[in-house]
Amino acid sequence: MQERRLELIALFAGLAARLPAFFFGVEHYGDAPVRIELAERWLAAPHPWRGFTEAYQFGPGHLTLIAADLALWPARHWSPRLFSLACGLASVVLLFRLARRFVAKEAAFAASMILAFSPLHIQASTTAASEAPFCALLLACLLLLLSGRTIVPGILLACAGLVRYDGWLYVPLCGALVYARRRKLGDAALFCAVAALPVPLWLWQNHVYAGDALAPIHHIDRDHRQLAQSALQWLGPVRYRLYCLAYWPWAVLLISTPVAGLFALAGSIRRIARREDGWAIAAIGFVPVVYYGLRGAVFADFRPLARFALMASVLALPFTWDALTSLPSQARRAMLALGCAALVATPVSLALASYGRNGGMAEWARPLSPVSTVPPGIRDAEKYLRARLGSRDVVLLDSSPHYLDIPFAFELDLPEARLVRYRWPDPQGRAARNPPTVAILLYQGGLHGDPLARGATEESDAFSYAGLEFCKLERFVYATVYRRCDSAGSALGKSP
Repeated sequence: MQERRLELIALFAGLAARLPAFFFGVEHYGDAPVRIELAERWLAAPHPWRGFTEAYQFGPGHLTLIAADLALWPARHWSPRLFSLACGLASVVLLFRLARRFVAKEAAFAASMILAFSPLHIQASTTAASEAPFCALLLACLLLLLSGRTIVPGILLACAGLVRYDGWLYVPLCGALVYARRRKLGDAALFCAVAALPVPLWLWQNHVYAGDALAPIHHIDRDHRQLAQSALQWLGPVRYRLYCLAYWPWAVLLISTPVAGLFALAGSIRRIARREDGWAIAAIGFVPVVYYGLRGAVFADFRPLARFALMASVLALPFTWDALTSLPSQARRAMLALGCAALVATPVSLALASYGRNGGMAEWARPLSPVSTVPPGIRDAEKYLRARLGSRDVVLLDSSPHYLDIPFAFELDLPEARLVRYRWPDPQGRAARNPPTVAILLYQGGLHGDPLARGATEESDAFSYAGLEFCKLERFVYATVYRRCDSAGSALGKSP
């Protein structure tokens, strides 16, 4: 009964920590708005996914789950979030039960409470990103593996790999766990076969429809290579490689909150070094980030992202209590008090630093903040435009290297016929077929470098694109709203 009460306390703490983010956050990080839009497009005519040509770099399993949520409740701003919230809360409970297999109930309670207040896990649990369902699936897989089962955990890991492609990294790691615990090669082989079953099918789909069996992986690699090249130019080769090595422990500290993260790292490393019960769970979490770290530090072709450290943080949490209790009693009480304070202060501080704020500190905190937000100028520009759009207006939307155009378009929620996105192929042709009457220019936007555009920066009072003239209506931080200057342009306002 006491364990059940501790589990419920952690569950309700997780719910309380997530409710503000659930209601005040917007879909931005983790490609959340793109996932919803792809799921909506697929739901209009359900069929087997045609590889990269339809799912792009996103796991088809996650897109299908979002589509199922939208089929049950067609509310794009709430339904996918509700699913993530359920997965996030399930992860808190699953971590408690997983940890209880090899640590005391106090340690399991500490681990689940830390996850309940983890700022990045809160953010992932309150948007349509893929981390919360992936975390729940992997924790459920590990829990069932420790219970002696083989087929069902293999199916869960197969589903996890269809939610996030980095899930396939865990197939050999979990297979090694099966063999280490049971010393039965047949069980390990059966588990890996079941967990990897979707891989050849999905490779074939990509080969048939995209002409490249590894099209999603190649796309992701190119994206990270470009990000890494930008960082290399900024930091230089030596500083960038040092950054890639230092990033991962730093990310674990912030994801787990600093004090708890420090003890989680210390406790898990000690368990691994001593091969104590549960050490393989921590190792499973650390191996992928070691791989990412080596790719960045040695080959300089991978840009670290905090989201890739989430599972390493989660699987290290069961060992936090061990490291804390190894301290002398007086120091233990002091660190426990400090850790509890940091547990609440970290997500609150990140939220206050980013919510409704501009500037370097806000942009640093935003990807880790429990509340997913965009810069306030982007939100203000979207609200301003949405309140004044006429029924015949067509919007030309600039692209942004910071992807700010994606949540902007998602919040506008216009039919595709009324939105000319510069990010999409052939913007000139689409603008010619359906001339825009309104335009949005963004900070460092792609239109600025287009030879068909003149004066296309967010600081211009007027600009032209493909023969269309636009004049400024209102300027916001990172975005400016324009309308057509010529008489053919529809006035910005409600049409009768």
